[in-house]
Amino acid sequence: MTSDQKAQINKVKNIFVATDTLQNLIDKMEDIRELSIIDSYKNAPDCMFITGETGVGKTTLIEQYMAVNDRYDEPFEGGERTIVPVLYCSLPKAKHPKPVVSELLYELSKSNYGIKGDVTDLTKTLIGQIKAANVELIIIDEFQHAIETTNKNVIQDIGEWFKIFLNKAKIPMVFVGVPWCYPILQINEQLRRRVRKRHCKITNYTIETFSEFQRFIQAIENQLPVKPFENTYLSLNAFRLFAASGGNISELMDGVIIPACIKAIKDNSDVITKIHFIEAIEENTDFLRENNPFVLDIKDIIAKQQVTDSSWNPKAKKQEQRIIYPQYASVSFENLTIREVLSKR
Repeated sequence: MTSDQKAQINKVKNIFVATDTLQNLIDKMEDIRELSIIDSYKNAPDCMFITGETGVGKTTLIEQYMAVNDRYDEPFEGGERTIVPVLYCSLPKAKHPKPVVSELLYELSKSNYGIKGDVTDLTKTLIGQIKAANVELIIIDEFQHAIETTNKNVIQDIGEWFKIFLNKAKIPMVFVGVPWCYPILQINEQLRRRVRKRHCKITNYTIETFSEFQRFIQAIENQLPVKPFENTYLSLNAFRLFAASGGNISELMDGVIIPACIKAIKDNSDVITKIHFIEAIEENTDFLRENNPFVLDIKDIIAKQQVTDSSWNPKAKKQEQRIIYPQYASVSFENLTIREVLSKR
């Protein structure tokens, strides 16, 4: 593989499109951050709660935000200190608040040294270090880990710790997780009030938002070093991509577009051919050759679109499944064309 090919592949793997939804979330994150700065952290902060099913773009959103808010060193009292504008932490699965505090301390200092003591002592240490590092925003990812224990007391304890921490540190927080983690906030009324104005959701694309799906594909195409054999954001080919991904961004990018583009680059092809798409889908998704959307005639393609969010069933018995997974409906290209006709009337 040539250096040029490697550079092109690296470009493909790092493509990011700030959709209207993602840009709106970034703006809101900046808003709560700025409001606390203006207030000089005197009052309890506004917070955000971002939910979405796996693969809708939550992780990409965080990665992009962290990339432009990276930690840095600055001179301080004859030496240096590390400034952490935004502190990111993936919430650990825990049965007590202590692992949560410990994880935040580790992410702040990137060291396990000195992480000892009870929750109260660790919380005091965390607040002190956060102030010293000039942290302006805290992002808590995988928020559903606080509920997977299924123990209501544990959920209450962790929720209570976040409430106390917010009241003392006064640093705005962004909680990120799947839709079924919302009961963590419902149990703690004060914590719920902190996010109720900014409970935001990232969703999979559907037939109803197909025009947005097409705009997303077009924006991706504009960044690709190798272009598709046809404009894939046009209805017919866009529906093939929709069927291959279920409207899920992760499935679309990691399962179809990125591997197809890499295949074209390795083949020194001027375009991403239909064969590249077919092979990428077969190798990176659950589709086989006989039901591959890029093999089937358009009228024979049946796509799946999400119609309900996942949720949490607190009344489930001990052996019952507490997570209620999202439901999907079947749609065809005819459904899309009928909707497009109706929308133009």
